[in-house]
Amino acid sequence: MADKKRIIEWSKLLEVFVVLLVIPTFIFYLIGLYSSALLNVAYYLILSLFVFQSALSYMYSLSAFKREKFKELPAAKHRLVPKTTFIVSAYLPNEIEVVEDTLINILKRVKRPPDGIELILAYNTPHMEEIELRLRELAYAQPELILANAYGSKSKSENLNYALEIASGEMIVLLDADHLVSVDCLALAWRWLDEGYDVVQGRCKIRNGARSIVSALVEVEFEAVYGISHYAKSKIFDSTLFGGTNGYWRSVLIKKIKFKENKLTEDIDSTLRAILAGSHIVHDRGIISSELAPETFTGLWFQRKRWAQGWFQCSLQYQLPILQSKYLNIFQKFMWSTLLVWRVVYDILGHFLLPVVFAFWMSRGKITLPMNSFIWFTLVFTLFSGPFEALVAYKNSSLPRASIWQYLFYAFLTFPYTMFKNTIQVVAIRDELFGKREWVVSQRKK
Repeated sequence: MADKKRIIEWSKLLEVFVVLLVIPTFIFYLIGLYSSALLNVAYYLILSLFVFQSALSYMYSLSAFKREKFKELPAAKHRLVPKTTFIVSAYLPNEIEVVEDTLINILKRVKRPPDGIELILAYNTPHMEEIELRLRELAYAQPELILANAYGSKSKSENLNYALEIASGEMIVLLDADHLVSVDCLALAWRWLDEGYDVVQGRCKIRNGARSIVSALVEVEFEAVYGISHYAKSKIFDSTLFGGTNGYWRSVLIKKIKFKENKLTEDIDSTLRAILAGSHIVHDRGIISSELAPETFTGLWFQRKRWAQGWFQCSLQYQLPILQSKYLNIFQKFMWSTLLVWRVVYDILGHFLLPVVFAFWMSRGKITLPMNSFIWFTLVFTLFSGPFEALVAYKNSSLPRASIWQYLFYAFLTFPYTMFKNTIQVVAIRDELFGKREWVVSQRKK
């Protein structure tokens, strides 16, 4: 079955190769025969896409360069942390090895608010698992633990919605089954909700980076995503996203928003519906929770393809409402547009760089590099953005810090790794357009 899936994915890659490389090469070649000026315009336009994307990277990296302490706002009410509900979502056959550690970490280590906590394990399983007997014993010994088997559930969204019906805390924490949250997570998150924010997104850190080349790459990538990108968006635009886990919600909001079962990225969908309803989300990179990264390229491929397809679904549905929203200012609309429509434009048109270059060579009958000051600037500006991001990520990395060699490895591979992810996203767009929606569950191992 696994081999069949790989063959299918390789066939999709072949389709993308033909549609975005072979055919455009001949189209641009014909354009060049008709007018070399039009071919030059296409070339510079595509280069400009890379300049703009790199400029966003520099802006976020520079904004996140300096560590800043929490500054209390005048709106703070100084309320004590209220009763909190942790909801851990799990698909038991796949996450048996990790879920107990997650539950025990919460039950044994997390600091309690005065009114206590409740911990709901919202899970689905196709058959009885041996672990369920151990979990029942744990729940008997720890009354805070509630086992919520969402019978008939086929998705994470169904699990979460089932748990939300029984959650009683004023603050609700959403976690994936492999997450180990920090001891002081509740107090750190409540500071923001006490000031008027509705959702707090914490920092997700990879703890298995030493196991493979893939996980080593993803560990540094997450330091860049959560330590720079999400944080900078929150700092610059006072808006950011909920990433599906290590998120802290006002109970009244999340129970109203809930999660849609037909979305491949239910977290981004819920984020956008909350934003469009006037809610405010903040990112705090000091609230750390560790998780497990895929350890193989196959696992990474299917994980990122689902993410990309889910983002594409949200781009189609929410780009126009974002522009029309009365709750967002022009700068916030710009930020969200770079995450929605710009993501699609860049992913697709960025692949046309090679076809334009190949067409240029074909039209001249020889391989030459059309270089001038703007092209040199684009080359240096684009290629250096990745290493600069890696430098800032290293400076602001969470502890324990990944090795310097991992950061150098990431810096060296940033551009090809980005193009690899862009290719995944194009395949994901292809799947959505053809109505192919598949959730390949990521394997979780200690």
